[in-house]
Amino acid sequence: ISVFSRAVRPILRLLFPDLRKDRKAQDAIAMNMAANVLGLSNAATPLGLRAMAELKRAAGGGDTASRAMSMFVVMNTASIQLIPTTVAALRAAAGAANPFDILPAIWITSILALTAGTVALGIMERLHRRHGAGKRGAAV
Repeated sequence: ISVFSRAVRPILRLLFPDLRKDRKAQDAIAMNMAANVLGLSNAATPLGLRAMAELKRAAGGGDTASRAMSMFVVMNTASIQLIPTTVAALRAAAGAANPFDILPAIWITSILALTAGTVALGIMERLHRRHGAGKRGAAV
């Protein structure tokens, strides 16, 4: 995990600029990412809950989602997987000759989903700032 965490740190800095100094939150996100990338969805859930708790702590608590928390939800919703073990197991059980032949499609859709989610989050942040961030008190 520490090797993976160091490897993804540049990506985390890009996606989570407000967490540059918070190693604990970065490591929690990296652990969740590692489980998701390897297709271990059952292991990723408790790690994701831990990462969200760290993000809430980093944001100072409260009931409003921070930008980092929103980005984490976007990242998890995109479901980035290098090795989708659950899907491959289901395909193998259904009799697929090559259960991993869907890898390119999964990689492309994961990248597109993350890109679309990141762009949508950026648009929502700009709209929120432009149209009365202080008026309603709501966050993205």
